[in-house]
Amino acid sequence: MLTNSKKKQAQHRRTFYLILLLAVAAGAGGWWLWQNKIAVANRFESLTIQVNNHVRTVASGETLSLHPHDRVRILSISTNIPLNWNVRLSAEGFDVNALRYETLPIGQLLPQQDPFNRYRFVVRVKHYNENLGEVVWIVQPYAEDWLEKADRIIDPDLRIALLERGRRLSPDNGLITMRLIDEYKNLERWKEAAAILEQMAEERPDRETITELLSIYRKMNNTAKTVQALKQLVQLNHNDLEARKAYAEALEKSKAWRGAIREYEFLLKRTKETDRLEIYKRLGYLYTMTQDYEKAIDAYLQAAILDQRDPNLHYNLSYLYEKIGRKDKADFYLDNAVTLRSDDLEARMRLARHLTEKGEWQKAREHLSAVLDQRPDHMTALVLMAHVLENQGDKKALRSVYQKILSIDPENHTAIYNLGALEYEADNLKEALPYFKAYLTSHPEDADVHEILFDIYTRQKDLGKAFKEAVILAEIRPKEADVYDVINQHLTQKKDYETLISLLEKGLKANPDQAPLRMYLISAYLKTGRDDEAIHHMEALLLKRPKDAVPLLHDMFEGLRDRKAYQKLIGIMKKAVAIFPEESVLREYLVFAYLQTGRETDAMHEMEAILAMKPHDLGLWLQLAKLREKTGDAAGAAKAYQRVLEISPEHPEASEAYLKLRLKGVGRAEEE
Repeated sequence: MLTNSKKKQAQHRRTFYLILLLAVAAGAGGWWLWQNKIAVANRFESLTIQVNNHVRTVASGETLSLHPHDRVRILSISTNIPLNWNVRLSAEGFDVNALRYETLPIGQLLPQQDPFNRYRFVVRVKHYNENLGEVVWIVQPYAEDWLEKADRIIDPDLRIALLERGRRLSPDNGLITMRLIDEYKNLERWKEAAAILEQMAEERPDRETITELLSIYRKMNNTAKTVQALKQLVQLNHNDLEARKAYAEALEKSKAWRGAIREYEFLLKRTKETDRLEIYKRLGYLYTMTQDYEKAIDAYLQAAILDQRDPNLHYNLSYLYEKIGRKDKADFYLDNAVTLRSDDLEARMRLARHLTEKGEWQKAREHLSAVLDQRPDHMTALVLMAHVLENQGDKKALRSVYQKILSIDPENHTAIYNLGALEYEADNLKEALPYFKAYLTSHPEDADVHEILFDIYTRQKDLGKAFKEAVILAEIRPKEADVYDVINQHLTQKKDYETLISLLEKGLKANPDQAPLRMYLISAYLKTGRDDEAIHHMEALLLKRPKDAVPLLHDMFEGLRDRKAYQKLIGIMKKAVAIFPEESVLREYLVFAYLQTGRETDAMHEMEAILAMKPHDLGLWLQLAKLREKTGDAAGAAKAYQRVLEISPEHPEASEAYLKLRLKGVGRAEEE
């Protein structure tokens, strides 16, 4: 009996301890659940990813760079959610979840599987619909990939297009940039090469880059840019005398007289006495231009000491002394000049040049006439006479001189050009054409002449020839936006949209703020089914010039609708509606796209917005009623049918549908 009692007591104790243990476990579990599910916010910490044979951990908010050929697998997702319950990944346009189950080359999952594109995917980690965090994946090729592909391309334009694309996608890659510069230089596309080098010089100025820029500016005959580059070289090394001399010459050429004087004076102090002649001459001229006549006289006197046989020095001194009222000195140096070249026609020519420099056109004309009386074929005299006559405005005599020059030298391009210009200025378009066409045989890239021909053909309504000139101008002067109207008109008539797109893309790159170019391009993209590009430019147009975008939105709707690109249609129309909320037709486009994709709730939302603007649209009320009835919203359907009947009391379809709903008891509670 005693034994049984002890057994029962032991059994009770075991039961007590078991219950106590279970209670403690339940409490601990509850506390743990409270800590993880209630007290602590859900968070994403990192992704563990295998890239080829390497394992990487990417923390929340970090960026992962990948090559299209990398083989990738997602090994784990680290969160504070127990067992990652209901945790998932999402990325727009990228099947990231496929990498959770197998190792794949990342290129297979790219939207267009283009290994030479740059892709940016935001990989979001979600718990149900809550966004816990995200990482960014960048997928792009190496610089070596671009260069290797460029080496395999024979066509230089295609090679440049590839490198330009590579630079756009990898703007900080020096290898691609330098290769692109070399390609531009090989094709003498100086503006493009200069643009890249200018950006490099702005970010990190150095002698090598600026010297390269200087060489290109000189090839472009860009005086202002040449001056700027030489100034930078001087700033980098104040004792670079060669750069200073070139800088002084460039300043003089651009008529920056005082700046040129400052540089020549600096050079004068660091040049041997015997080597100063040219500097004295230049200073004499520059002081004359700034009306520092005393200094000019001093400079020419110093030059005359070094070169006493130069009659021009005496002519200049005569002129300067006359300017300051020293008639005696003026006569003295004029006598010296005549003594040096009394019977020399070339001396007379120099005097004529000197007079033209002073703007004494009539006196210069008299001297030149004297020379031509003795030597009618004196080409230099004829050219200088043309300069004089141009400044005098004697068009008749000027035409005669140019014709004389052309008879002596049929290949004289200056005379050909100027004869064309004279006819063009006189509005003799037909007569001007042969001259300009002849000029272009030796100067095919002269943009000014192409612009004149473009104007002539446009005014003659010769669209085909005007188009050819427009294409050339678009290449030489891509910022000349006017030519793209003719390009668009001609190629649209021919329905050659691919060529049109290529030209418009280049034009828009040079003129990013020209809305008509973007509108032409959107239309061409739609005609060729290139919806993504059309949408991209439409978004830009909506941002910069929204009112210009409205007409094209209708064309875009028709194009995307015909190709059943409903998701793209939804995306662009949502943005358009956000900008033009009162444009009911844009909302109608959205309704159509939502219905085609089964998004009936969104469609009804847009219908309601339209009806707020068009409350008497019978057809839309009826469509809304049917849609509400279809989606199970009987009460909403009844209200919509009732609205139809308010507008049209005898509407048979609405009457029948409303009656059926009333018989089912729908709508009565609201009325009561």
